Amino acid sequence: MNRRDFLKLSAAGVATLIVGSRIPGMGITDAFAATQTIDITITDALKDMVTHNSINTAQCYFWIYKMKADGVDLPADCPGPTIVAVNGDSITLNIKNDLDEPHSFFIPGMFDSGAINPGQTVTKTLTINQTGAFLYYDNLNEPVNRVMGLHGALVVRPSAAVLGHKFTPYDPPSTHVQNLFDDFGSSSHWPGLAWEEGDPNTSTPPFRTYVWLTHQASPALFAEVGNLPPGQIYNPQTFMNAFLRDPFSPTRNNRIPQFFTINGQSGFFSHFSPAITPMGRIGEPVVVHILNAGLWTHSMHLHCNHFFVTSVNGVVSDNPIWVDVYNVHPMDRVDYTVPFMRSPDIPNRRGIGRPDEPMTTINGHPVYPPIEEFEVYMPAAGKSIAQTASGANVDLKQRMSPLCYPMHDHSEPSQTAQGGNYNCGLISGMYVTGDRNMGSSFMNFPMDEDFAMMFRNIRGIAINPAQDVNVSDLRTVIPAPGPRP
Repeated sequence: MNRRDFLKLSAAGVATLIVGSRIPGMGITDAFAATQTIDITITDALKDMVTHNSINTAQCYFWIYKMKADGVDLPADCPGPTIVAVNGDSITLNIKNDLDEPHSFFIPGMFDSGAINPGQTVTKTLTINQTGAFLYYDNLNEPVNRVMGLHGALVVRPSAAVLGHKFTPYDPPSTHVQNLFDDFGSSSHWPGLAWEEGDPNTSTPPFRTYVWLTHQASPALFAEVGNLPPGQIYNPQTFMNAFLRDPFSPTRNNRIPQFFTINGQSGFFSHFSPAITPMGRIGEPVVVHILNAGLWTHSMHLHCNHFFVTSVNGVVSDNPIWVDVYNVHPMDRVDYTVPFMRSPDIPNRRGIGRPDEPMTTINGHPVYPPIEEFEVYMPAAGKSIAQTASGANVDLKQRMSPLCYPMHDHSEPSQTAQGGNYNCGLISGMYVTGDRNMGSSFMNFPMDEDFAMMFRNIRGIAINPAQDVNVSDLRTVIPAPGPRP
């Protein structure tokens, strides 16, 4: 591990690299662009995990793919940048191995660099011939090189929709998946926008797509691999046994995973990242591509909405199931299509959260939107005051909106970091910021500045926090609450 200067990786999250100019509206405001050439360097780095501060750096050593597009360096991280392209694209890859053992760049059924020796550079053409989401990774010395950090995501969009139908993420889609995407935005039970449809008036991007690339990291084991003499290869069976079966240690003196990540982030940094956690209005469906680059099986459970499993390991679902939890095994590729419908816990005459027969009041109390909740703060407004170093008063109130729902893993160990810090592990969520189906008064729910800042970052827009919707204005549409029953 002392053979080169390490990069200190950014906490901003994985970069997105869009190839070519034929992507029809990815809706990404902070992406990098490449003509048709990507320079890739296989190197190593030290990354601050979980805390992102100097008091407790919680660092971990990784091998990484560092990329450059059109002469511009992309932020280095583990995983590598998410590459977005259109089916049929051809990309020239210049791949240099800056480590001390052979490595590779591999996409099953699509690209194989072969073994690249230390100091060697190879140039090959990647011709994309499938749609969906894929892992790119180092397939040498399986699974050591991949789990050490040499992996990333490739998302491939169809070049056109099926004639007479709306876009799906697949070419070809199954009949039932096509029907589902045709229904979005045009049926009574999925009112709002189609997946491919954006709305510039509300800064809503088309083709709303997220990537959840899961991984697990072991600082002790990764350092052990990095400290090997140049050219020595770590035994893969020893690696797997240590990673999965080292005995428990209350002092973390073992080699089992300590960090469980989505797109290289965990805990607060994944749950409150608008590039990871879907944030949108009811009536704005999204697709989440989930890829598991690690050795752990995850059971990804989403609150608020059931989701449709529309593709598993490259096979488009013939009859997509509608569930709230689904297993993602090592090397799996699973797509969640999230309808962004009203949560089933919001009262509805049919009881399933769809807006066909909405209930606006119960016993004189507003049901939806949750106006009473909009005016709840934690801690109570004006009741909890702190002071800055200069003595200025600061109200610590936090508005209990927009509607924030978690996504967590039913595999309990993944909820922790560093051997026991709960809720610092693999988490994300689904945030409801408004409702497209209730008129302009409800397009945006009120939000505080910290949340508005996150939403603004992903949408690339200016938001006037807590003023987009005035709660008193909502009361002119929804009756004011009467006495509680």
